Amino acid sequence: MRANTVIALGDLAFRFPNEVEPYGKHLYGCLRDSSTVVRRHTLMVLTHLILNDMVKVKGQVCEIALCLQDDDPRIRDMAGLLFHSLANRSNNPIYNLLPDIISQLSQIDMDRESFRSIMLFLLGFIKKERQSATLTEKLTIRMAKADSISQKSDLAYCISQLKHTEKSIKALIDLWKCYKDALADEDVKKSFLHIVSKAKKTAKAELKTILEDWETKIDTHSAIGQEDAKASERATKRKKKNSKKKKKKVVDSEDEDEVDGYSHGEDVDGTDKENRRSSFRAQETAKVS
Repeated sequence: MRANTVIALGDLAFRFPNEVEPYGKHLYGCLRDSSTVVRRHTLMVLTHLILNDMVKVKGQVCEIALCLQDDDPRIRDMAGLLFHSLANRSNNPIYNLLPDIISQLSQIDMDRESFRSIMLFLLGFIKKERQSATLTEKLTIRMAKADSISQKSDLAYCISQLKHTEKSIKALIDLWKCYKDALADEDVKKSFLHIVSKAKKTAKAELKTILEDWETKIDTHSAIGQEDAKASERATKRKKKNSKKKKKKVVDSEDEDEVDGYSHGEDVDGTDKENRRSSFRAQETAKVS
């Protein structure tokens, strides 16, 4: 039933694209359906619509990127074929879509290997030096705005898989402030050192000197960042330990006060009893007299 509905939606979208476009996210959502048949039919419909320019290729195309890791091999192959077809177009829309695809995929709860496999495939379509340099700058700037270290690590990996020229290397060095704090993460550090290592193989003498200085700067800042992180962790542990000690002292002090109160209460009660006995004896003596 769901598979047939998807096909019907595809026919409607082909004839009335403007009317169906507002509901496009629901159509893309079918790519995550539990049924393999529904996912396959949805991808076939979307491929037909996209390649015939009946549906605009927007950020939701990240749902198609996820199909590159689908359990069904036919869905994986179909998704790969769609991206190949898009890359062969004169305007190469994949270049324009990549920043949003990367941002959206890095926010999805997926394992790192799957993310990197998808991005390695998609980044392979970026052939022009100008496009690679522009993407490098865009992704590096996004590192400064990323919310978590895992997102920064994903962005750093993508930057490391692009083809770099002297221009893009110098742009990365100029944008040092965007990623310097993330270098404390071992994975981010590895990604940037990978860029240095690749660039050294074809670099001229002048650029090699720049790369060596940059490599030293990365190592130094990473070591400082890691040491700061360890110091912060130790400080947090000490704070928790001291807090526990203070709580224990307060509890012990309250217990001591309670014990003292009971002891004092017993003494008072004992004294009162003795006073009553003495008074009773005095009264009896007076009566006898």
